[in-house]
Amino acid sequence: MPFDQSSIVEVRPPFWDGSTLQLSWTSTAPAGTTFQVYVGRRLAWYGASRWVALTMPESRVRIDVGAVGPGEATADFSASLPASPEDRVKLSWLGGSYLDPTGRDDVRGFRVFGSRRAGWAVDFTEPVAEIPAYPGGSPIDGYGLGGFGQGGFGRSASTYRWTSPALSKGTWTFAVVSFDAAGNEGTPTFLTTEIAAAPRPPEAFPDGSRLRCDYDPATRKATLSWNPSPA
Repeated sequence: MPFDQSSIVEVRPPFWDGSTLQLSWTSTAPAGTTFQVYVGRRLAWYGASRWVALTMPESRVRIDVGAVGPGEATADFSASLPASPEDRVKLSWLGGSYLDPTGRDDVRGFRVFGSRRAGWAVDFTEPVAEIPAYPGGSPIDGYGLGGFGQGGFGRSASTYRWTSPALSKGTWTFAVVSFDAAGNEGTPTFLTTEIAAAPRPPEAFPDGSRLRCDYDPATRKATLSWNPSPA
């Protein structure tokens, strides 16, 4: 059978014990079922246990846990794993000298502005990125240059791209604005997109910990507390 996650009822939050990342899960699969654990879409472990100690990843990654059939313990099912939620915005636009409203063909670049938090309007006080129009220093898409018909009338256009840093879950809005040699900005083009990323880890306490446990000996109860995830 292929990699199957339907029997995985719960994957408990990973726990760092100082040397390894402890991961455990609950499954309705019968005893003796072989499981696989993928870290960053790479097979990191397989076995019949429902607990594993992993090497701490160098960065934030997705972890997938699922059951496989007899004889498939070492089979690589990474190509069939569910797609990871996208936590970055990838902008692509056409631009060039034709965007200069003065007709002087002196567009020097593009400024990308964005929301400071999910659900907020675009903040135009400071760009999050600035992309030069002509990295080589010379216009490549003026009248009579480049392909025909993609820019202004009789003008070509170049394709520009920008990728945001990791974003939290929610609705984010960005604006791309061209600017000329004098710093004058053109009309912004807006894009609003929905990010479906997994929640980020809780905000750390001043001592660097993310989880606290308070024990009351009178009631013999332990209370766990943590901060909200950063926006």
